[in-house]
Amino acid sequence: MGIIINKKLLTNIYKEIKKYDEIVIARHVGPDPDAVASQLALRDSILLTFPNKKVFSVGASIAKFKSYGHLNHINYEELSNPLLIVLDVPNMSRIDGIDNLKYANIVKIDHHPKEDIKAIVEWVDESKSSTSQMVTELILNTKLKLNQKIAENLFLGIVSDSERFSLKNTTYETFDTVKELLKVSEIDFT
Repeated sequence: MGIIINKKLLTNIYKEIKKYDEIVIARHVGPDPDAVASQLALRDSILLTFPNKKVFSVGASIAKFKSYGHLNHINYEELSNPLLIVLDVPNMSRIDGIDNLKYANIVKIDHHPKEDIKAIVEWVDESKSSTSQMVTELILNTKLKLNQKIAENLFLGIVSDSERFSLKNTTYETFDTVKELLKVSEIDFT
């Protein structure tokens, strides 16, 4: 039995990403490894797939996560109605770094209970161990590309939010997703 994926939903997310030349990816305030890892991995995957797009990961920098990569500091006035992708955050008031951003639409990917964010495409699944697991499934089931650093960030996000695969929301799908991630990358998971 493999991973159960709503391929139509993932295709719709991919189509929204493909449609916009400018994309801002945000996550919750006071981020944990899952929030930062999923945010940077998705940004880097989109840039790897579509090198001519302007894609930014925003929010306050957290020194202890600097090995995951850097966040972007941008002037929102220079953007022209970008797509906003929100990850790992259920409500608008907890999104970090989007004050004064005028965006065209929202895509939401989250494993927390649904609250007040209204998105054109929304993937909320509380059964997932982490948003990093969801971003991994998105990348592995669309034309988004993956490299070693993206895979490592996603793995770290999954391991962290599942507390090393010990929480109840760690399911066979979590292990199947990690297995597929390991098959297509060379992560040193030790």
